[in-house]
Amino acid sequence: MRAKKVIAALFLACVLGLGATAAYADGILPLPHAFYGNVTINGSSAPVGTRVEARGEGVLTGFDGNPITTIERGKYGSADPSDPRLVVQGDILDGTIVTFYVNGHSTGQTAEWHSSETTEINLSVTISGGGGPGGGGPGGGAGPTIDITIDGQTTTYDISDEGEILETVNVTSADGNLNVNIPEGTIALDEDGNPLTGLTFTVDETPPDPPEGANILGLPYNLGPNGATFNPPITLTWEYDPADIPDGVDEEDLVLAYYDEDASEWVELDCTVDPDTHTITASVSHFTTFAIIGSVAPPPPTPAAFTPSSLVISPAEVDIGETVTISISVANTGGQAGSHTVTLKIDGVVEETKEITVAAGANETATFTIAKDKVGTYSVDVNGLIGSFMVKEAPAPTAPPAPAPSPTPPSKVNWLILGPVLGVAVFLAIFLPIRLRRRRTG
Repeated sequence: MRAKKVIAALFLACVLGLGATAAYADGILPLPHAFYGNVTINGSSAPVGTRVEARGEGVLTGFDGNPITTIERGKYGSADPSDPRLVVQGDILDGTIVTFYVNGHSTGQTAEWHSSETTEINLSVTISGGGGPGGGGPGGGAGPTIDITIDGQTTTYDISDEGEILETVNVTSADGNLNVNIPEGTIALDEDGNPLTGLTFTVDETPPDPPEGANILGLPYNLGPNGATFNPPITLTWEYDPADIPDGVDEEDLVLAYYDEDASEWVELDCTVDPDTHTITASVSHFTTFAIIGSVAPPPPTPAAFTPSSLVISPAEVDIGETVTISISVANTGGQAGSHTVTLKIDGVVEETKEITVAAGANETATFTIAKDKVGTYSVDVNGLIGSFMVKEAPAPTAPPAPAPSPTPPSKVNWLILGPVLGVAVFLAIFLPIRLRRRRTG
């Protein structure tokens, strides 16, 4: 039977090993690398119940197989493939260096990770003060510890040199209103990045003022030390008395908030309110002052309300066929945007309608253009605003003035005729008197 188990295990490993590369290419995690070997603490074989863990980039921890708890003194895992081993898997690149831990303490020993391989590696660690297994209740190990103090009551829990909580912390305040849950495997560090040595939960008697229009319900707590960080975030569950909820505050709108000292303001957390158990739960990644805050719901905005004004008719007097422009201003005095119908009536008859949208507290203008082909005075009614305009007969066109007569151009001199005539006249004017004078003299 044992031989069949070995053969089956080897066959499965071979089959999976052949397909490991293809499977990873399709987004499936590669097959794990298994480790086994001897383990000693302070030079002696580790007792049954010792925790052995591998950590590294992409390595999954906190599941069955990593860490592994020894079931035989001085040994973790086995060369027998059918026995439990330290199983190192995750989104890990081939050749990644993994480090081994015993009861949360680093051994300083490392190995390269390769999918589908099995490696024997003997581990040894020195732990000051002994080094028994990390289980068995709060403070069960001999390594570093963290003191959890709530309402003056202190409980000690195991923590690794790297700040990893080695067992789940679950504490409740004396009044039962505040519960704090820190899962095993959480990394808890102080503001300087060192492992926490203690956590305190105390009532804040003088909390900062809540935001305007808000109230603090119940007792606020100061969770310290300030600057402490948790990865992953831890869970706070707060119980409240419904009788403490002020008028105007809806129970479903309660929030858990922390006070940001740098910004001097309360910051709301993503939280879940359970009206049946009257509890509110949120995840937090750091410590400061926390409180339940209830804000009075603001009244719903008033509906849109429209007021027409400023009727303008331009021009007030036109000739037949000329255009008249008519406009009004519409104000929305309500608290919501809305649409409003503007209707133009001429002599009591609807001429045209327009739909306009007006934002809350804003004004919009509706404009119409109209022309009439009959003489007369026309009444105008736009949403109750009254006016009028006049249409006149277009004046008869005046005859254009007669064109001024063109000036007579000067006559042209015909020198062919006038030249000889002038020559004869000159001749007679000169020589005829001379001839007559000679006759008298003779």
